Amino acid sequence: MKAILAGGGTSGHIHPAVAIADELKKQDPSNEVLFCGTEKGMEAQIIPSMGYPYQVIRASQLPMKISKRTFRAVKEFLAGRKMCRELIRKEKPDVVIGTGGFVCSPLIAAAHKEKVPILLHEQNAFPGRSNRLMSRYAKTVCTSFKGIEHYFNKKAKVVFTGNPIRSVFADVDRNACRAKLGLAEDEILILAMGGSLGAKTVNESMVALAKVLEDPKVKIILSVGKQRYKEVCEEAKNWPKSIQVFEYIQDPEVYMAASDLFVGRAGAITCAEIQAVGVPSVLIPYPYAAQDHQTYNARTFEDGKAGILLPDDQAVEKLPGIVKELLYDKERLAEMRKNTLALAIYDASRRICDEVKTLARG
Repeated sequence: MKAILAGGGTSGHIHPAVAIADELKKQDPSNEVLFCGTEKGMEAQIIPSMGYPYQVIRASQLPMKISKRTFRAVKEFLAGRKMCRELIRKEKPDVVIGTGGFVCSPLIAAAHKEKVPILLHEQNAFPGRSNRLMSRYAKTVCTSFKGIEHYFNKKAKVVFTGNPIRSVFADVDRNACRAKLGLAEDEILILAMGGSLGAKTVNESMVALAKVLEDPKVKIILSVGKQRYKEVCEEAKNWPKSIQVFEYIQDPEVYMAASDLFVGRAGAITCAEIQAVGVPSVLIPYPYAAQDHQTYNARTFEDGKAGILLPDDQAVEKLPGIVKELLYDKERLAEMRKNTLALAIYDASRRICDEVKTLARG
């Protein structure tokens, strides 16, 4: 089987595409996978580093409002669609897979013109524009959250598969992870992450929390991201000693599994990782995410009594009180952990690939 994939703009679109490709190759090493993406997007660095062939295509983000950029985006889309049609004719794929982001649109539109079966994967609880629009051409749409079928074209088969994440998140043992980090049985660990680029609100909220926590058994680990690391380290000289600052955490599965509470953004991949390890969470959605999709993601945790949704503009003021109340309510934390684990899907990649194979067989 041969598949062409596209997904880009953010790591939240790229890594699920890589997870799908990995599973296809795992199931049958003779399966062929080719990725498409823009020349300057994140995908141009990430995909080749994973060892997959990469074809540059033209694509540009469509502005929310009509402007001069709209005409440029349309021009790029048409040029990209033409490039993708030529690529499809050359490669003759059995299926085309899109995982969201504007880079997908030219490929999906081209696959439709060339009559190649299309599968889309949506990571968020509120689908992105590309997947909503392109679902008119898709045979199958795989979703990471339940109850979002109505966002897609009625002709598409919509299947709840979950969000594919790295297998290490399914294999971690909480006690082993705590031992690895040198945590005593009675110590409490709060892990705060602002994503790869960091989050000023998360940082400020954790400082506000540390100032009111008087229990020496509570430890805070804050991952601030590469952009803010130097700035935060300078600020941290005046912070409470209970906060340990990291630029980037290489093995987040260990720290998440060892934690008693997670505080951070509500990106789709982060949400799936939280579910996999079962850590209770306070989620602070990024307020400028497209169509405010992180709020929708966080709300699924709150509705399932697995986490707490805390709006960005209230975080610094309210987080200290919320966390202090949670930390000493062992029963509630245990219930949140159980409910978080109940949301986890550990075989999302396999479920998606089962749908891919069904399409490829025709």
